Amino acid sequence: PTVSGRIHIGHIFSYTQAEVIARFKRMQGYNVFYPFGFDDNGLPTERLVEKEIGKKAADMPRNEFIEACMTTSEKYREEFKNLWKSIGISADWDLEYATISPYVRKMSQKSFLELQKKGLIVKKTAPALWDIEVQTSIAQAEIDDKEMDSFFHDLKFTLENGEPLVIATTRPELLPACVAVFVNPDDERFKSIVGQKATTPLGVEVTIMTDAKVAVDKGSGAVMCCTYGDETDLYWVKTYNLPEKIIIGPDGKIKDCMVEEMNGLYVSKARVLMVEKLKEMGALLNSKHIMHTVKVYERTGRPIEIIPVSQWFIKTLDIKDKLLANADKINWYPDYMKRRYTDWVENLKWDWCVSRQRFFGVSVPVWYSKKTGEMIFPDADQLPVDTITDKPRTLPEGHTYDDITPDYDVLDTWATSSLTPEINAHWGEDHPLANKMLPMNLRPQAHDIIRTWALYTIIKSELHHQDIPWENIMISGHVLFKKGEKISKSKNQNMMTPDELIQKYSADAVRFWACRASLGKDVQFDEKEILNGKKLVTKLSNAANFTIMNIGDYDYSTKLEYDKLEMSDKWILIKAQETAAKMVASLDKFEFGVAMTEFEKFFWHDFCDNYLEMVKDRVYKPEKYENGQAKKLSAQYALYTTLGAIIKMIAPYLPHIAEEIYQEYFAKTEGIKSVHLAGFPTDLIQEPANKEEIYSTIEQVFEIVEGVRKFKTDNKIRLGEEIKSVEISGNSSTVEMLKHFKDDIQGVSRSHQVSFKEGENLAYDFQALDLVENI
Repeated sequence: PTVSGRIHIGHIFSYTQAEVIARFKRMQGYNVFYPFGFDDNGLPTERLVEKEIGKKAADMPRNEFIEACMTTSEKYREEFKNLWKSIGISADWDLEYATISPYVRKMSQKSFLELQKKGLIVKKTAPALWDIEVQTSIAQAEIDDKEMDSFFHDLKFTLENGEPLVIATTRPELLPACVAVFVNPDDERFKSIVGQKATTPLGVEVTIMTDAKVAVDKGSGAVMCCTYGDETDLYWVKTYNLPEKIIIGPDGKIKDCMVEEMNGLYVSKARVLMVEKLKEMGALLNSKHIMHTVKVYERTGRPIEIIPVSQWFIKTLDIKDKLLANADKINWYPDYMKRRYTDWVENLKWDWCVSRQRFFGVSVPVWYSKKTGEMIFPDADQLPVDTITDKPRTLPEGHTYDDITPDYDVLDTWATSSLTPEINAHWGEDHPLANKMLPMNLRPQAHDIIRTWALYTIIKSELHHQDIPWENIMISGHVLFKKGEKISKSKNQNMMTPDELIQKYSADAVRFWACRASLGKDVQFDEKEILNGKKLVTKLSNAANFTIMNIGDYDYSTKLEYDKLEMSDKWILIKAQETAAKMVASLDKFEFGVAMTEFEKFFWHDFCDNYLEMVKDRVYKPEKYENGQAKKLSAQYALYTTLGAIIKMIAPYLPHIAEEIYQEYFAKTEGIKSVHLAGFPTDLIQEPANKEEIYSTIEQVFEIVEGVRKFKTDNKIRLGEEIKSVEISGNSSTVEMLKHFKDDIQGVSRSHQVSFKEGENLAYDFQALDLVENI
C-alpha cells in the first residue's frame, strides 16, 4: 500500500481478498511466495508529511524534510503492519520491503541505467503534463476527468475583409498564446476563408487552418490554437509545425505575455482580467455558463497545464503493439478488465514521463558537466546514489567536482513500484532466488490502477525481459461510501476505522464482509454484512461444539467404508465433497465470492438446518433403532469428517475461528499442527453412481420434514414433542429410496413409527398422539 495516511476499510477489502487466495494455495500444497511491500516514496508520502509537520517541503532544508519523510514512513509502516497482522494477513514478513529502502532504490536506478544504455529512456525538452500546485510533471495515466463549472466565451476575431469571426473558448487567458485558428474542413460556413489571416483582439495575425478534430457543432465551429490549452493544441502544433508562445510558467503564473498586466498573475486571475479587458475592447460577444469535463491531476484535483520542460521519458509509444500482445498472454480476472487495459494502451498519446520535480524519492542517477552538458552516470556497484549529496567515482577528462551538477529530479514512484516482480525476484542479484521466479504467478490489485501499476509493470517487463511480469492478474473493486464515492484516506473520516470494526466484530467477521463481493465489482460499505460475518463465526463455533459434544466417545481413527454408512451420512459427505470441489473451481479463478456463497449454502442449509437435525436422535438414542450402535457410528464418522471439511473449507476466509476449532478438536487426531497445513478437503467419500438419486430423495425427505413441522404448527404441537406416526406413500423406487432415511425421518419428526406404502406420487400423512397417549 501507499504510505499516504491511515488504512481505511477499502484497503482491508482488497488485501483480504488476495490473502484468501494465498491461504487457499498453501492448503493446496503450494509453497507460496507472499512478500509485502510499502510504497513510501514520492508525492503521496510528501503530502502526508507536509500535513503532519505543518510545513511545505520547499520551505525547509531538503535533508530535514527527507529525514521527516523517513521518520513518518517508518511510523506508518509499523501501524500498517500491525493492522495487517490483526486482520490475519499471512504474508512472509521476512520478505517485507519498502520502495525507499536502499535495496529498492538500487533496483530502480539499475532499471533506469539499463534502459538509458539501450536508448529506451531519454531526456528531452518537450511539452509535458504539469500540475501547478505541486509543480511537477505527471504522466498521462495520472490524469482524471472532472466535471467543473466554466464559461464559454465568444471572442471577436477580424477577417481580412473586416468581417468578424467568432471564436468560442473556455480559456480566454490563452489569447496571447494563440498561434492559429482551426475550422473543420467539411464546415461549409468557413470554406471561403480557409488559408486567410484572422486578427486576434490583441492585434496579432494568425492563419485560418482546417483539421477534422474541430467539432462542427461545438461553440461557433471556429477555435483558436494556443500553446498550450489542451492535447489538441499540442497535436496541431506538432502536425502543422506551428510556433510556440509559452505564457504559463511552472508555478502557474503568467509570464512573457504581451498583455503586461497579466504577467505574474495565476491562471485563474489572469482569466478574469482578460475577460474584463475583452469587454472593454468590445471583443467579448457573449459568455455562457457551462459544465464541462476538465483534465485534472488525480492527486490534487487541479486542472493540468501543458508546459515545455526538460524531462526523462521512457519510450512507450514505440512498443504499443507489444503491450497489447502481452495483454493476450496474461489471464485477466475478471476477463472484462482486460478491455480497460487495451483501451488505455490504444489511446496512449504520450511517452511515459518518469521524472518528477519533488524532494523525497529515488534520485535520477545522473550528473551533468557544466562545461559540455555531458551526462555522467554512477557505477553499478555504487548504487543507490543520491546525486545531490553523492559524487560520481569517475569524472570526464579535465573535470573537477566543481565542474559537475546533479540532476535534481526524482523518479516517478510508479517507475519503482513497476519493478515489484524484479525487486522480489532479486533480478540480476547474487541471490538464490535470482531470476527463478519470473514471470510471477499472480498480481492482485484494484481496477483504478490498471492504467498505472499494471501497465507500467508490463512496460518494464517488456523492456527488460521481453516477457510478461506475471501469468495472472486478479483485479478487485472499490468500497463505496453512501453516495457511491470511493472511500479514501482523505475522505469519509466519520466511518469506523478498520481497528474499530475488528474490535467490535472480530477480524474474521470483517474478512467475511470483504469476501462476499464479486471479483472486480465495487460495493457499497454495509456494516450489516460484517454483522452477518460475526453470526457465521458464532454459528461455526456453536456447530463445532454441538458436533464434538455428540461424538465424544467416537474413535477418531475409525474410517468407515461406503457400504457401512447410512444414506443420510453418505449424502452429507457427498455434498461436502461436492461443495469443496466447487469452491476449488471458483478459487482457481479467484472467484472468492462465488466460493464463499457455495460454502454458506452448504454450511447453513445442508449441515446446520438439515443434517444436524436429522442425526441428533440417532446419536442420542441409538437403542431406539435396529443396529443402533452401527448407525450411531456412521453418524459420528460423518459428523467428524464433515466438520473437519467445513473448518478446512472456511479456513482461508476465517482463519482465526478455523484455527481455534482445529486446535481444539482436530490437531491431535490428525497430527498436523495447523488447519492451514492440513490441506483443502478432497476425497471425503467415494462418489456413488446414484448420486443424483440420493440428492432427489433427500429433497423429498426435506419436504416430508417440512410437512411434519407444518402439521405440528397447525395443531399447536411444539416442534420437540412426539407424534404418533408418519405414513409415506410413493412409487416403488421412491419408497425403496426413502426407506434408507426411515430412522432419520423418525428421529427428526419425533414420531413413534414411520411406515411406507406404494402409491402414484409422493404423499405423506401424520397422526398426533391421542389424548391418553399424551397423558
